[in-house]
Formats: sequence, structure tokens, C-alpha cells
Amino acid sequence: MHLLLSLMFVSVLSAPGSSNKSASDDHLLIEHSVTQESAENAIQHLKPDLMIGAGCKECTRREIEYCLSSDVIEDHCCCQRKYHEVFPYIAHTCYVRSRNCEPTVRDCGVFDRLLACCCHHHLGMKWKSQMSTTSPINGQGGKRENFIIVIGLIILLFY
Repeated sequence: MHLLLSLMFVSVLSAPGSSNKSASDDHLLIEHSVTQESAENAIQHLKPDLMIGAGCKECTRREIEYCLSSDVIEDHCCCQRKYHEVFPYIAHTCYVRSRNCEPTVRDCGVFDRLLACCCHHHLGMKWKSQMSTTSPINGQGGKRENFIIVIGLIILLFY
């Protein structure tokens, strides 16, 4: 019984999207982190139509696919260490690496161009639409719903 309750609380408290595919032994310290709660708060203020850099051409399908993949966060963690957080609307954690990294794209300059011209706009639209389709009207996101479900299960188990 205790194990079941523990598992339910862990699933409620664990933040989706906080794992990093390259989290391995070479990560010693957290360089920076954006929590799910702060990402949800930042999403509320996003204006994706204004998130396109000046002088940018139309993005190719391949560039958009890159932007919407987890590679863009990995490259952000590689190319933009100790800089102003450019993805406050995406929950993620970047680690201090013990060795040099190489971005998925050709170099960090290409990453910066894609970020300004494609990624901010397309990621902003993606996360803004996900929030609007998954959040209840009161703006509390899924945390309140999960809490209510857990309380309901506990009541059912004890009655």
C-alpha cells in the first residue's frame, strides 16, 4: 500500500520533459535549469508571431524538424553556456560538461541563426498550442488535475 502511494506521488511530482537524452557520467554540475512551473509561466507571455528575427528567409522543412526535435535543446546546452536563457518556455536542464561538445548542426553560428530565424517561432507556436490544449481554463495546468486524481485514488483505497 505504501509503495503504491509512493509511486503515485512520484508520478505527480516528476516534471515531464526534464530528462536530457545526453545525461551521462560526464555531467558533473547543473549549469542551468528551467523548471516546468517557470516554463509554464513564460509560455503565458509568448507571442510566437513576434519571435522571428529580422532579415530571415523562410525556414526549410528540415530546419523546422531540427527546431522541434530535442537536438535544439542539446545544442543550446552546448553553444550557449552561461548566457541569458533563450528557452525560458521549455523545461530543461543543462549540465557543465567535462569535455568539449559539438552541436548537431555544423557549428554554434548555424545554431544561432536557426534559433533567431526558425526555432523561436516554431517552438513558441508548439509550446503555446500545447499549453492551450492541455491547460484547464483556470490556468493551473495538469498539476491540479493530477493532485485531484491522486486524492480521489487515496479516498477510494481507504473506503
